Amino acid sequence: MTEKLNETQISRRKFLKTTTLTLTGGAVAFGGISVVAFKKDQLQLRPPGALAEELFLASCIKCGQCLQVCPPQVVKLAGISQGFGIGTPYIVPREGACILCSGLPCVLACPTGALDHALSLGKDASMGLAVLTNPDTCLSILGVNDLIYQLKNLQKNKKTSLDQIQLKEILTSLIKRMSENEKKTWQKKFVLKDISENTLMEGVKKIKKMDLQWIINFVSSSGQARTACQVCLDECPIKDEKPIVFLRKTDAETGRDYIYPSVSKTCVGCGVCEQKCPTTIASIKITPRLEWSKNIT
Repeated sequence: MTEKLNETQISRRKFLKTTTLTLTGGAVAFGGISVVAFKKDQLQLRPPGALAEELFLASCIKCGQCLQVCPPQVVKLAGISQGFGIGTPYIVPREGACILCSGLPCVLACPTGALDHALSLGKDASMGLAVLTNPDTCLSILGVNDLIYQLKNLQKNKKTSLDQIQLKEILTSLIKRMSENEKKTWQKKFVLKDISENTLMEGVKKIKKMDLQWIINFVSSSGQARTACQVCLDECPIKDEKPIVFLRKTDAETGRDYIYPSVSKTCVGCGVCEQKCPTTIASIKITPRLEWSKNIT
């Protein structure tokens, strides 16, 4: 009985040893390939204060503290496709950009300094740089008002009911731009006691799809409609630093004047402009780690 027990234990140890060696060898072989196959050439957008990429990868312990304290919850942790970067924090601006929170809680939470503790102000964060990657679709260059553009797209939707979340976002921007007389016209149309961001949902619930044409006409005739899209600057958390300036230019072929959004050196690459850009594919995008130069703009 004892001999059989010993034989069983030896066989089990042999099996485990062989299996472990096989798995380890496979992991090493696969790992050697996976680093090359999975490591991306394109840099990820890191949270504010991230050290230079190689130092960041060496310093970050993948603890996820920055993700946990992020107020807008936009920080993600990299998966296996990131090779050596697996588990490190990154941001996808189109899905949710960094809003450069007061006090930069993500930086304060970093236990290793992979997010530089010397950084205290969002306007000093060097995350990357906004680049006008699709000027042909930029509403500012085309001379198109962003609210009218979004309302018309909403009208094209074949669903019988309105997307109330999208409509609320459009109307939130509209309220900020309305004159007092325009607010009174709106109140009368939708029978509202007042018009403010606090009572916005009450107004949204009263709007039906058949009302969209009236709203489009209303917005088209409003004073703010005379200005083409400037969402990239309007929504920027450090807009007082003028990270984007609008320059008047003339098309050499057509002679048409247009307004061109030019990125300035105060841009920190937070990604809000990319997230808020109303075109289907963002006309402006963030290039991580890119530094400003006159050649870029």
